[in-house]
Amino acid sequence: MEECNVRKELVDDVFFLVSRHEIGGDKRTDVLRDADSISFFHVNMPYYFVRNGVEDTKRRCLWGYRKLTDNLKGVVAEFDYQNKELELLLKICIGESEQ
Repeated sequence: MEECNVRKELVDDVFFLVSRHEIGGDKRTDVLRDADSISFFHVNMPYYFVRNGVEDTKRRCLWGYRKLTDNLKGVVAEFDYQNKELELLLKICIGESEQ
């Protein structure tokens, strides 16, 4: 960003947002955290599953699902992967997260 002459204030803001996108902590970073988690389930989970297998995907799924607010957990529960194994894995994660 510096090579592109981006203002230092913007560079610092982007760094702050990126460094907190998985943990949140304020209104803006909470939105990024939620978007990151939803993105995993909506877009990345099938690819993650192929690359990493059942156990690692389950671990990642549990971690991401537990970070979500209740209303977003409902959104994730409605995702349809058209893959029975992934759908079962998501249901297992949801069940374990709610225990």
